[in-house]
Amino acid sequence: MKGWIITAAAVIIAVSAAVFYYVYHSAAASQTEWHEEAMEYAVNQGLITQIEDTRYYYGRSAYSIFSGENESGEAVYVWVEQRTDISGAEEDEEWEPRTAVRARNEGISRSEAEEIAVRELELSEFKQVRLGMVGETPVYEIVYIDQEDRYSFYYLSYDDGSYIRHYQLRRDR
Repeated sequence: MKGWIITAAAVIIAVSAAVFYYVYHSAAASQTEWHEEAMEYAVNQGLITQIEDTRYYYGRSAYSIFSGENESGEAVYVWVEQRTDISGAEEDEEWEPRTAVRARNEGISRSEAEEIAVRELELSEFKQVRLGMVGETPVYEIVYIDQEDRYSFYYLSYDDGSYIRHYQLRRDR
């Protein structure tokens, strides 16, 4: 009897691990495929010629954000929207992703965005600053814990550091 229980537990653990691996691998493969499509699109459209770094942003739309150089050697950021199947866009062969290109010296820097956050907000704990997109506006998303122990998201325009929006999520205690 004891042998059956051990065998059944081992089978359940092995099947659970296999299902977890399959689900994780499927999700990662679609992420990699989308990222490669976005990179290819940005290069083929002449938005960027040399890619130094890639980041992801997940808001109402998902974006790949590339850091690199354009044809004239200027340091740029390029945002390329992710193709989704929510609106049927994945089936639409004529679909074009929304894109944005900004010279790195045109907008505020990551450290300037962080300085604005420290100056303007009541931070209890600073988490991160990252590039993102709100509508068609490139932004910095600032994530922090506020004085009321809430996860808070504060958005500043990449172009001039002006306030776009913010929201808070209550943390479980």
